Amino acid sequence: MNNKTIKFVEKRMLKTMMEDEKKLRELLKMETNSVPDQQLDGLMVKIEQLLGRIMINQNKVMLLQSIGEEDGNRKK
Repeated sequence: MNNKTIKFVEKRMLKTMMEDEKKLRELLKMETNSVPDQQLDGLMVKIEQLLGRIMINQNKVMLLQSIGEEDGNRKK
């Protein structure tokens, strides 16, 4: 397994996750006190999409790290 490739992919995914988290925090700061619940559907969908992307990327990073560790242990 090429550790350089693993680190590159991991770094790229972490950057994407950080960007998504920043967008999520901006959406969560939006003032919605006087907005009816029915009009918040679009906001909720966007929040759920960002949460889903972050979750999927976290799982990918964990799997990538696990594969790298397994390969490292086999070489010993």
